[in-house]
Amino acid sequence: MNKYKFAPAILAALEPFKAYLQQEHYGKGYIRQHKNYAGIFLEWAEEESLAVEQVTHADILEFADQLKQNGDSIRLINRVMLAVRYYFNWLQQDGQAGYNPAAGIILKGTIRHIPHDLLTLPELEVLYESYPVKDERTHRNKVIVGLLVYQALTREELETLRPEHLKLREGKIHIPPTGKLNSRELGLQPHQILDLQEYLLVVRPKILAERMAERSGRKPDKYKAVEDVHRLFVTMNGQDTIKASLLHLNYALRKINPKYKHGMQIRQSVITEWLKDKNLRTVQYMAGHRYISSTERYKTNNLEDLKDALNKHHPLNLS
Repeated sequence: MNKYKFAPAILAALEPFKAYLQQEHYGKGYIRQHKNYAGIFLEWAEEESLAVEQVTHADILEFADQLKQNGDSIRLINRVMLAVRYYFNWLQQDGQAGYNPAAGIILKGTIRHIPHDLLTLPELEVLYESYPVKDERTHRNKVIVGLLVYQALTREELETLRPEHLKLREGKIHIPPTGKLNSRELGLQPHQILDLQEYLLVVRPKILAERMAERSGRKPDKYKAVEDVHRLFVTMNGQDTIKASLLHLNYALRKINPKYKHGMQIRQSVITEWLKDKNLRTVQYMAGHRYISSTERYKTNNLEDLKDALNKHHPLNLS
């Protein structure tokens, strides 16, 4: 019995890859294993709101780091990396990828997660300031960008927020605890307060009204789920998470700055900026880190130090 349970969209994406492996005349067991391991990677990419064809070498290292944090052995991670290399070989052959970001990654020891490819403070602010507001959807997204750029929130935290967590009169927001991060209360920028107030009083009710409208072909229960509509950030189409919304937001932000990759890059950049003028314990609280060691890995003087650290601790250089 197959222990891997993937969403229908991921299973559909894996079928052409399976056909590719069959054309290469691999055995049934080998094909099944590589299909499952590639599925693990596709699940991770979806959770990170990453378009597979835009995944970089650094993203693959982050994926390997996540597997390590999940308790997977180096041996298993290397098998998964092999499947990912095969998957990108197929994407290249199919014309969907220009290069193989997993090429050459063979883990030999402990994986160290090093923040890298960070954005500067001016670049972060431009992402927020330049994001265009055209309608309710983009107004909601600009509020999200603000919470990424100024409070370094994660996707999971964005999904747990409720309207009552906003303390606009005090200029603050309460961030509830998640599985990995502690709760905290952070200050809001003045322009964020104005955007949030308009979103809360005008934009969000319009989105909810649109979702509640009776239309042929709609499943009312899906669009009116109590848990969903009580969230601060509600989707336009009734989805129970904002994964798809963040994926589209990623595309828009890359048009503003091609260096931008995903929300985690913003979070890492913001925490690194905080450490330039705040002490370690303060930043630990602001980031929601449970352990001071999680904050310490962001402590660096400049981007060149980060690049040197990444090269030093690259898995290929470990013995």
